[in-house]
Formats: sequence, structure tokens, C-alpha cells
Amino acid sequence: MPKGRRKPGDGAGKPAPSTLSHDEQLAAAREAALRLLTVRERSSVELRSRLRQKGFDREVIVAVVDRLQDSDLQDDGRFAAQFAEAALGRGMAGRRIRAELRARGVAKETAAEVSVEDPDSELARARELAQRRASRMGDLPSETVVGRITGLLARRGFDPDTCRLVAFEVAHSPVLDPAVPRDLP
Repeated sequence: MPKGRRKPGDGAGKPAPSTLSHDEQLAAAREAALRLLTVRERSSVELRSRLRQKGFDREVIVAVVDRLQDSDLQDDGRFAAQFAEAALGRGMAGRRIRAELRARGVAKETAAEVSVEDPDSELARARELAQRRASRMGDLPSETVVGRITGLLARRGFDPDTCRLVAFEVAHSPVLDPAVPRDLP
């Protein structure tokens, strides 16, 4: 077994879930799920996957996750909203947020709903991110700045047209021109 990977039941003197009775598995799975949700909100797919990694039976996992959803302790809509808010704060575009949520098992409609953003504000975020990054690029040639900014914006999920437009604007901005004194308004 690779270093760092543990078998179910290893550590802390706990038996493997498969050796427990059904009721004991339910209690242990619920406890494990609550610990996971205490750290951060998770999608139901993430929660099921983590419980499966811990060695719980499929029926137990389904029962525990369903019960958590019924009691509103786990909610994919809430997870998606929190994820989207944090991702926007990190400069991700709506397209990337949608893709990340889909990869985490959030329904297509929910992912689309929480990642919708006004195109003008998304363009403004792309410009702000590009300007911040370009300000640290010193005296690099404008072609290099364009390439790096385009790559940065593409990795954050902005569409190709936005990437090219914003990168070109920022690279050819007089603020970055070394011939223009920085103290001018």
C-alpha cells in the first residue's frame, strides 16, 4: 500500500466498517459524515465518495446521506452557492465555476444557476486580475505579458475572446510602459 494511504479501520484503534453490524455502521458513517461536514460544506457526491473510501457499505452510505439531506445538514444548493462565492473571490470565471461544480457532482441546473454572472462584471474582474498580475511583470516585452496574462485568464476559466482582449489591453496600457513616469495621474 502506498505511503500515506490507509486501509479502512486503520488508526485510532477503530475496526473496519465492514466488521461492524448494520446499526453500528450507520452510527459510524453518520459520525464520519458529520466530521467531514464540520470541516467544510460538501456535495452529496463528495460525501458519498469519502464514506466509500472509509469502507462503508453502499446501503449505509445512501441512508446516511439521505438522512443528512432530510435534516438539512447537507445541501448541494448551499454547497454550490458557497463554492461559487469563494471561487469568484479567487478570480474564477463563471465557466470554470460551473465546470468545477459539475466535477464535484452538483446538478447541471444548480451549477448554472449559481455561476451566472453579468458579463460586464466578469470582464471587469478579468481586467482587475490581469492588471494586478501585469503590475508584477516589470519590464517584460508586451508579447510576453500578453502570453502570460492570456494563460492566467484561460486557467481561471475566462472565454478565449475575453482573455485575448484583456491581455492586449493590459499589455499595451500606458501604466505598464517604462517610458511613462509612474507618478503621472
